[in-house]
Amino acid sequence: MYILTGAIAFIFLFLFDIYTLKNVYMKKRIFGVLGLGLFTYSSVMVTITSEKIHIPMPLQIIAFILWIAAFALLVYSLFLELPFVKTYGKSQHSNELVDTGTYALCRHPGVLWFGLMFFFFFFATGAKLLIPAGIIWTSIDVFHVYLQEKLFFPKMFPRYKSYMRDVPMLIPTGKSIKNCLDTLI
Repeated sequence: MYILTGAIAFIFLFLFDIYTLKNVYMKKRIFGVLGLGLFTYSSVMVTITSEKIHIPMPLQIIAFILWIAAFALLVYSLFLELPFVKTYGKSQHSNELVDTGTYALCRHPGVLWFGLMFFFFFFATGAKLLIPAGIIWTSIDVFHVYLQEKLFFPKMFPRYKSYMRDVPMLIPTGKSIKNCLDTLI
């Protein structure tokens, strides 16, 4: 039930993208908050209601530290590295393309951190339902960014097609790792 609820959250996030492109501020904000809220609720409930398997304490501690790192990277990429107010707060969408830092690593670094977050959270908590939830939700996230690439971003960002040629979509390369590190330092 909660895995399905988390999947439904992506519909709201897709509607956020639609209303961002259309510059409809109130609907954009409503669907963004609904998507994020519903997904957070689903993640918590999947963890709380799931049967647990025994994970050795040292592995749990390491996994929890790595979960915090993945969560911090997700927040950094989506809410700090992007101009927050222009991306999420204004009625007119930002046409500023960020192609430095983690956005030099790949075009959708949030997907990487999202998948890693669930991987590490499973080992930190032992919650069995995090395995199918993480796989399903990460797969939907990949589909979501695929739709963003096809339907939204080329219209929103004038330089997006050249960015697509220069930076891998999801899987970093040696060159993109170097570009990421060069622009972070």
